[in-house]
Amino acid sequence: LMSATSLKNWRVTLTVLGVLLLALGAYVMVDTVTPVKIAGVALWFLLALIVHDGIIAFVTFGVAFLLRKAGRKIPIAVLAIVQAGLVVCSIFAIIVLPAAYKKSIGANNATVLPLDYAPSLVIFWAVVVVLTGVVVVGYTALARRQKNRPSVSQA
Repeated sequence: LMSATSLKNWRVTLTVLGVLLLALGAYVMVDTVTPVKIAGVALWFLLALIVHDGIIAFVTFGVAFLLRKAGRKIPIAVLAIVQAGLVVCSIFAIIVLPAAYKKSIGANNATVLPLDYAPSLVIFWAVVVVLTGVVVVGYTALARRQKNRPSVSQA
């Protein structure tokens, strides 16, 4: 175990390192990117924050709440698996939806956004939903098997 002083030193060191890396990133951005594009990046961060806090966190909490209300005996691991699936779908939405939108309004260069992003995102979501279901069923079967297995005495 680490001492309280050692943990505090690590925390301070990592905080200073993080602030220095943020400062380096800000310097490189200001030095290499036009102000209009910096404003675009700032807008993207603001919208991502709104989407995360206003939609993703709300939906994830709501699903967990509804699952708890629907069946009071749902294991915490099943909730965690479902929430992980929601988070993965949400993160990909944040990444892919701007590209899908830009493709829908058109780009100056067709080679910049060559794929069909919206249908691909829907397919990805479907795969994540199926995989999440498979993992939930697998976990539930394994947990039930462990519960029904006879106890072996160590005596």
